[in-house]
Amino acid sequence: MVKLSLPSAAHIVTAAFLIAVGSTRAQEQAAQINTQQDLLRRAPAAESGAGTESSVSDPSLGEIALVNRAPRPDMFTFSTSQDFRYTSNAFLVPSGERGAVFWNGRFNASYVPYATRDFTPRLTFEQNFFRYQRVSELDFDSQSLQLDLKYDLKRDDSWFVNVGYAGARLYAPHSNVDEFYRFGLANSSITHLRQLGQSPVYFAGTLGSQYRHGDPSAFDRVAGYLNTAFFYSPVEHLQLTAFARPEIQFYTNDPLDSSRKDLNLSVGASAVLTPIEYVSIGVTASFIENFSSSNPAEYEVFSPSVVIGGRIAF
Repeated sequence: MVKLSLPSAAHIVTAAFLIAVGSTRAQEQAAQINTQQDLLRRAPAAESGAGTESSVSDPSLGEIALVNRAPRPDMFTFSTSQDFRYTSNAFLVPSGERGAVFWNGRFNASYVPYATRDFTPRLTFEQNFFRYQRVSELDFDSQSLQLDLKYDLKRDDSWFVNVGYAGARLYAPHSNVDEFYRFGLANSSITHLRQLGQSPVYFAGTLGSQYRHGDPSAFDRVAGYLNTAFFYSPVEHLQLTAFARPEIQFYTNDPLDSSRKDLNLSVGASAVLTPIEYVSIGVTASFIENFSSSNPAEYEVFSPSVVIGGRIAF
């Protein structure tokens, strides 16, 4: 068991917050990829009659129905994002906020061992590096391994469910104590993607729940959340996104407040340019406010950033 001191508690709160924000961004990116690559790609096909069974006629065999086949997902995916970000409240405190600039380097490798039309398992390893310009005591790295199971409720991928579990460890590069926090995160969600009428705007909504358990256990909690996002591409290769995420959290082992409940609200927008298939450049801005039954846990954060990303899959 890791002994929890005040400095390490502040470090864990900040680090866990950044990992959670990164996970949210990953979900938003996944929704964006689905929106662009699935819905937009299938829209022209739908207009030409896709989704219905076609058939050919053979004089000796009669009518033969042809089965529509969905493309197999890529087996290997490697991606990275280099996030240069400013935070207005580096220590996540209710007063006396201190701003800071930091870099988050994120590296992912995922593997899909097999897939059917409706079911896709995915195993993902992720390495993160966080480095602050003026508050190096907050520097940390993290590693995680996550299994996601995705099941399509509709063949056009407009409704699907996800069940997953991730194990993660956080460690400080400037400390004698290598690992200062480890946790497991179980997640389940249902997502809906759709075009809004005949407009060029797409909507993605995700309703989900999470259970986090870790060592130290002071940050264990059960949460329910709703992700909503709107996507619009005014010109080719440019995507504009607006998003909101309310999340209610019930802490199960807070040493200061055994019945602690938080309401975390985040809103933001982004613009992403993808000049070529494998590279993207974007700017984002988000505002997060955390309401808590435990007053020291309340905070506000404004965080703009510039992100450079790369992705290859085969």
